[in-house]
Amino acid sequence: MFKALKRLFEEPDPGRAPGAEPRALYLAVATLLHESTRVDLESRPAEQAAAARALAALFGLPPGECEQLLAEGRQRAQQLTSYFRPVSVIKRGFSLDQRIRFVEHLWRIAYADGKLDPYEDHFVRKIAHLLYVPNTQCMVARSRAQKPSPKA
Repeated sequence: MFKALKRLFEEPDPGRAPGAEPRALYLAVATLLHESTRVDLESRPAEQAAAARALAALFGLPPGECEQLLAEGRQRAQQLTSYFRPVSVIKRGFSLDQRIRFVEHLWRIAYADGKLDPYEDHFVRKIAHLLYVPNTQCMVARSRAQKPSPKA
């Protein structure tokens, strides 16, 4: 029995594609970004654009790929029963600084339509809490998100 467990941890999974982990991270982020656009029950174009910019900023992806990931994230979000799976993938794949940047992008999406809905505020705080982002860092990220971003 111990040999079987040892082999399980030593041998790579042959069914796992080489780029599977980054793809899972991209989809987990896209799923939560999409959720943040619809948590106030209205998905606006400004929020969609902010979500696409977030994917581009976090991963350096081209706009077409960002839109494709968001579409896949939309499909996955419709099947979510809890945030456990995407949150656990993000916690595993992102450092604390990256998680703070992700939370900042969630705040940017929340403020994209010019006002903060209470449901948006709750969603971002909840995700930050699940990602183990300290509340102080969450509020600093919120403050940065409220400021207009410099044009690149």
